[in-house]
Amino acid sequence: MNLVEGPFGSNACYEQSFEQDGQEIKTWLCFGSGFTTSTLMTEGSKTVNDLLETSPELYKDLLHKGEDGRIWFPATITLPEKGMVFLDGKNKDDWKWKGVKALKITTEELDKYPKGQTHKMDMRSGKEFARKDFMDALEFIDFFKVD
Repeated sequence: MNLVEGPFGSNACYEQSFEQDGQEIKTWLCFGSGFTTSTLMTEGSKTVNDLLETSPELYKDLLHKGEDGRIWFPATITLPEKGMVFLDGKNKDDWKWKGVKALKITTEELDKYPKGQTHKMDMRSGKEFARKDFMDALEFIDFFKVD
């Protein structure tokens, strides 16, 4: 695991590299802030334009352009069998992280979900976390627990 400095004052940004179509791509997930970017996420790029088209207004309002020209978006983390962490709020001045746990789908409910899906997000289990507590929200859904 390679941790690097991020644009929000955190040195807990996980950097990962992989190759796609002969091109090296790097991604970053900043555990200190909860924001993410990649070498493909630059202003005007197809990746950013697609995100702008499909993201909720709050996510768009919070995007950040780094000094290197990369666009940082708030992350949504989904672990189908554990839970999900996402932004929850009214606007860029009034938001928090929210964690929800996953529940096993009962036999009686199976026909209500796509074939092969075994868990659902239990929105009633939701817990709010302060902006600076993204890692605590991840811990709430057992993100760091290795099974």
